[in-house]
Amino acid sequence: MKHEVTVRIFNRDYRLLTDETAEYTHDLAAALNRRMAELLNGKSTLTPQDGAALIALEACDDLFKTRSNFENVRKQITVYFDEATAAKARAEAAEKKCAELKAAYEKETAEIKAASDKEIAELKAKVEQLQKEVSLRKSFAAEDNDTAEDMIAKDISKALGGAGTPPKYGFRK
Repeated sequence: MKHEVTVRIFNRDYRLLTDETAEYTHDLAAALNRRMAELLNGKSTLTPQDGAALIALEACDDLFKTRSNFENVRKQITVYFDEATAAKARAEAAEKKCAELKAAYEKETAEIKAASDKEIAELKAKVEQLQKEVSLRKSFAAEDNDTAEDMIAKDISKALGGAGTPPKYGFRK
């Protein structure tokens, strides 16, 4: 919405049509009047037109530098944005790889546990079988009052097809 504002710049009134508020436009005119007074107070040879030209030149210089700074900031923001996007992609890839490694670890751990549980069960069964055999042999030995040498000799005799009492073999220690 356009506003009609009258401002006084260096003792001359200007009627302006602007999108800005009257307060903002008056603040601009006051800043221009201060700058003009500073410039003309020290140099009596300058005319108001000379002062206006110098102030306009300063304003153009500020505008060009501000635009250049803005463009540099915009470029830097673009670089930061691109870097952030790349970092996000790397982080997502790392998270995915981490999840894959975790799943593989859990699977391998479960397989190792299952294999070890199976091996333990097999070993326990073997131990139980051996304990039964030892117990059985002890009971046979207790009944016969035979020594281990006697039991082996009987087994050899039976294996060779002999019956009765086994021959006495001399076992050496």
